[in-house]
Amino acid sequence: MKLFMKNNEKIVGFLLFVFVFALYAFSISKTIAFWDSSEFVTTNFHLQSTHPPGAPFYTLLCNFILLFFPASWAALISNLISAFFGALTIVLVYRIINFLILKINGNLKVALVSAIVGALSLAFSNTFWTAATETEVYTLSMFLLMLLFYIMLLWHTSNESGSSNRLLLVFSLVLGISVGVHLINLSVIIPFAVLYMQKKKGLDWKKILLALILGTFSFLALYIIGIQGFLKLAFILDISLVNNFQWPVNSGLFVLIVLFFGISLLGMFIAKKRESMLANYILGILLFALGSSSYLLPIFRNNVNSSFSNQIVTSNDLLRYIQAKQFGVDNIPLVKGKVFNAPLDKDFPFLNGEAIYSYNSESKQYELVDSGKFSKVNYAHEFDMFFPRMYSQKPSSAQQYANWVAIKGEKIQYPVMGKDREMIRPTFSENIQFFINYQVKWLYLRYLYWNFIGKQNDTKGTGAIFNGNWQSGINYFDKDRIGDSSVFPSNYQEDKSNDVYYFLPFLLGIIGLWSLRKNKSYLITSIVLFLTFGIGITIYVNPLPESILIRERDYIFLGSFIVFSIWIGLAVVTLYDWFQKITSEKIRIGVVTIVVVLASPMQLLAKNWDNHQRTSDVFAYDLAKMYLNSCPKNAVLITNGDNFTFPLWYLQEVEKFRDDVRVINYDQLNIATYIDKLQQTTFSASPLRMTFAKKYYREGNPKLFPLQKDTEQPLDAFMLFEFLNNDKTTINWNGKMQHYVPGDLFSISVDTTKAAFTNIDLNKIQSQLVSKIVWKNTKDFYQLNDLILLNLIQENINNKPICFLVNGNREHYLGLQDHLVHRGFVEQLLPVKRVSEQLNPKIVASEVSEKIILDNSLFNNLNHSDEFIRSENVEYIQTIVRRNYYFLAQALIENGKKEEAKRVLERCFVLFPNKTVAFRQYAFALGKLYYKIGEAKKGNEICMQCIQNIKNELVWITSFNPQTNPILNVKKAAKLKEIYEQMIVQFEVYNPQQAQLEKKEAIAFANEFNKWQIKNWPY
Repeated sequence: MKLFMKNNEKIVGFLLFVFVFALYAFSISKTIAFWDSSEFVTTNFHLQSTHPPGAPFYTLLCNFILLFFPASWAALISNLISAFFGALTIVLVYRIINFLILKINGNLKVALVSAIVGALSLAFSNTFWTAATETEVYTLSMFLLMLLFYIMLLWHTSNESGSSNRLLLVFSLVLGISVGVHLINLSVIIPFAVLYMQKKKGLDWKKILLALILGTFSFLALYIIGIQGFLKLAFILDISLVNNFQWPVNSGLFVLIVLFFGISLLGMFIAKKRESMLANYILGILLFALGSSSYLLPIFRNNVNSSFSNQIVTSNDLLRYIQAKQFGVDNIPLVKGKVFNAPLDKDFPFLNGEAIYSYNSESKQYELVDSGKFSKVNYAHEFDMFFPRMYSQKPSSAQQYANWVAIKGEKIQYPVMGKDREMIRPTFSENIQFFINYQVKWLYLRYLYWNFIGKQNDTKGTGAIFNGNWQSGINYFDKDRIGDSSVFPSNYQEDKSNDVYYFLPFLLGIIGLWSLRKNKSYLITSIVLFLTFGIGITIYVNPLPESILIRERDYIFLGSFIVFSIWIGLAVVTLYDWFQKITSEKIRIGVVTIVVVLASPMQLLAKNWDNHQRTSDVFAYDLAKMYLNSCPKNAVLITNGDNFTFPLWYLQEVEKFRDDVRVINYDQLNIATYIDKLQQTTFSASPLRMTFAKKYYREGNPKLFPLQKDTEQPLDAFMLFEFLNNDKTTINWNGKMQHYVPGDLFSISVDTTKAAFTNIDLNKIQSQLVSKIVWKNTKDFYQLNDLILLNLIQENINNKPICFLVNGNREHYLGLQDHLVHRGFVEQLLPVKRVSEQLNPKIVASEVSEKIILDNSLFNNLNHSDEFIRSENVEYIQTIVRRNYYFLAQALIENGKKEEAKRVLERCFVLFPNKTVAFRQYAFALGKLYYKIGEAKKGNEICMQCIQNIKNELVWITSFNPQTNPILNVKKAAKLKEIYEQMIVQFEVYNPQQAQLEKKEAIAFANEFNKWQIKNWPY
């Protein structure tokens, strides 16, 4: 019987894999998506390093698979790789649950049902299904994590020393490999310590605490000393070998690797000869090192000719890469640190830090870039706090902290700039309140509830009641957080990503956890694993409040969600016991099976199906093509943000589409290796000229340049960089000699006879050429990327068209907005001005834009209400795409081309109707244009729909007193009210009668709104 069930277990596992993989393969996108998807496809294809801290083993594996397919399949195959490892993870979870049930219950049939239920609950859960249908590292990472967990369980039950030792060695190797996919998998050592302690010493509360301490220490020691310490030592050795003995760069790293393996092998040989267990421990360390050796990939592939900026030349570069210094991860405080508004120490505001060396490829020497003198900021210790959660000094962070907790603090007198000031220091209780409100509830528990209680929608949740909340579907539990369901606007109720599960999978998970009470070691281990990859990640990462403004982060907690899915499967054991009154085993198992299957996997599949079908999702691909098609030949396109860069690079580097355009990411102009790459030929794009000397931008140099006004006259850009390249034009800044910017008024001289400007039809844009571009751009500090971009523009404007990508952001414009000509989905920097001040200062190349926007087959699948449209796509259509249609239609109307303008307007509303992409501000602006072409009826219809959409949200948010995030909700409501009133004022110009009716409603609403605002504002 056992043999039969064992065979059944294998057959069911295989069938599970086939079914789940087929389901995921049916659901995946055929091309790239936003965020890291297009980056990973491109880096996999070219075998190059990704963003810090990297995933080199994943890159190696994917690159090997992609060798067997044409470039045009790269995105599809990369997506299928995620689906493949997602399905494999489901099989492992199935085997783990089956293993656990047999240890605590022994009933083979119950084990089979439990394993299937838990595995399919994970397969159909929101976050895992999403991860399995796009190019990302997470399904491979979770597969390796579950493989480690399974090996842990097998080791724990193994009574034969030889088998146990072999399992430990396999564990070490797999742990090393998993580090090359995602570093967070190292923390599996913490729950492993619990199992290890139980097997070796038994388990009581003291031993559990000791195991947790030892596990945490082992994790930190391996990560900080074993990995980072090894690279730090390699760098110190490399400096000596390169500078003193003229050895090649990275000699220190490879000498240390040889020494490490040599000494380890010698130690293992001696230990084995003495029959010591030390031999196994040394072999385990060697296998871990071998598994993690994929991290040598970035060094071996540092010369890849690609736009991606992670060029790792030295062991110190690799250390900084693993530490994710680019994102400031290495400076996150955990135990003790400053609060966000801490002033500089009154006596010693700056301390000496580490000296910074940089490798010079020309001299083949390490050179001292910064001695470290006064390089470390020292904040007043009176503002230190244990377990600091509100620590970031960014101005945006300070504002966001105050959105999540009412900071009233305690008053402290402290000297700032030599004068005593009364300052507010957040209290420890406010610090903990932020931790609970934002980091625990919003950034972790909300995601857990999404997957097993229900989800309001997949729109980015920034704290207000409208988007991204968890929702059970039971009004009693939801109404205090997101309002009564009777007032939800129809577009929110009909959203395909509105999936509610009525707490059923969540309750099963709690019941399953209770089932483990029969085995204390598995109970404690699973809880520790759940917490380590849940709250533990939150504590370790210490996320900033603005991180949620960028994107949702549910994927980082997948390990925790997998454990919860295991608990769901284990619920079958307890339910089987609760149904004891049913004496027939077959009937009892049948009844329990029907209950749990309907409550969890079947419900999850039915409700998550429609919003996980991504076969028609090509918006990221289409938008990237539209941006590149909007550029003149051989243009420079300046952009920022991952979503407006990675898809463009994918098209250029994998599909070779418009690779004549040089795409510059403004955010990455702080990275020396990226700046260097811009001065090299990349595919069909020629090198860019630059005069800013490398010695001033290489790593280790200041990245901030203070403004100190020496003149009110325009600073000629050419002269400015001569000034900045002069060692003598510095000032004493915080104890160090520092370059500065001597004014905030800039000018670029332009040769209008150059080819870049001779093909401009000035009559069509009603403008004339000027010889200088003069503009003001005032900042307290100019970042390195500001100056690098300015230098690139100044040096290349006469030879290449300079374009800026329209994405709603302004930082990458450098204040040049008044000198841009709108061209499709980009804006071109041109030395022109309007021939008359009476004309609209917004210049649009309408003839070119019309061809770009209308003469294509892009964006054709976004008007079907039966198709799911991802929230990022909706957001970008509302704020970017409609905006570009608006500028074109407005320009055509101003030029007297009403029929052409009508065609543009109709195309926009056919492609992006209200039923799929709700009308908001830019739809309202487009609606007003209908009046200008004599289409008042259509204008009324669109403008009223826009007003109604805003009004519906206002009615909803003020219909109750939000118990969650009241500060954010009051601010959101105030903003909506402002938009609502502005729309009515503007609407009055075109439809006074209807506007008067709306105005009466708005006045009546304003009185009630003021009462609601006072009641809910906590400050």
